[in-house]
Amino acid sequence: MTIEKDKIYPEIDLIVSEIGTTESSVIPILHAIQKKFNYLPETALRRVCETTDITPASITGVSTFYTQFRHSPAGNHLIYICSGTACHVKGSELVYDALSRELRIEEDQDTDPEGLFTLQRVACLGCCMLAPVVQIDDVIYGHVKTNNVSKILQDYFFRSILS
Repeated sequence: MTIEKDKIYPEIDLIVSEIGTTESSVIPILHAIQKKFNYLPETALRRVCETTDITPASITGVSTFYTQFRHSPAGNHLIYICSGTACHVKGSELVYDALSRELRIEEDQDTDPEGLFTLQRVACLGCCMLAPVVQIDDVIYGHVKTNNVSKILQDYFFRSILS
């Protein structure tokens, strides 16, 4: 998915004008871009380099070092699978695999074909007593088993319809 320059440049220019043009602004700018577009479009990153003191090397270094930055579009909903010690021991990797199968996510991808869900492993969700834990957007599911991932997705859809 490519975003046209005439649509993205004004957005980036506004972000830069609000945050700043110095090298120390790189992380806040990247956060703002990702919040706006749900990932870091290459066109946006080039525009940042054109309008600030931030170099392409700096943007690449920062955006690839921190795992929360995405270089490809994420789904409309983010599913976080805890991979902390308690969750790992209780089968979080099996839950991740079950969610991947349920959502028909290819082995080398993290987003379903419809672009609805993106799976992301996280170091810890801070709910160790509920291990293994899955979070879909702001909803936490604890004691998740491989055989109930479809129920969790159905519950999430039901909740989103009601809200």
